[in-house]
Amino acid sequence: MYGLEAISANNGWAMAIIGPLIVMSGLTILAIIISQLHKLVALFDKKAKQTTEPPIKSKDEISAPNIFPNDILKTAKIYQVLIDKLEQPFELSDLYQVAVQNNFPHPILTVSRLRDAGILIRESEGLFIWNR
Repeated sequence: MYGLEAISANNGWAMAIIGPLIVMSGLTILAIIISQLHKLVALFDKKAKQTTEPPIKSKDEISAPNIFPNDILKTAKIYQVLIDKLEQPFELSDLYQVAVQNNFPHPILTVSRLRDAGILIRESEGLFIWNR
C-alpha cells in the first residue's frame, strides 16, 4: 500500500494536522512568555531596590540643611560653622571632610561656588583662608 491509501490507513491525516498545531501552540506560548518577561524582571528589580535603599534618617539625625539657598552669602553663613572648626589657613580637603562628616550635601560644588564668589581665598599652595 502506497500513497494516499497508506496515509489514510495509518491516521496520517490526523498526524499531519496535529503536528503543526502542537508546534504553533508551543511557539504561541513562548511568544506570550517572552512578551510578559519585562514584568517579571521589573518585579525582581523592585525587590532589589527595596532591600538596597538606605534607611530614611529622622530629623534629629540630620545635622545640616538638605537644601542650600541659591544665594551664596546665605550658603557662606551656613558653612561658617564648619570653617570655625578648622585652623586658618586650611586645605580644601579638610573642608570637604568636615562637610561630609556633617552631612552637608554637595560639598564639592558648594566649595567651588564659594571660591568663585571670592569667599574662599587662596593664600598659598594648597591652603585657603575664609574671607569674612
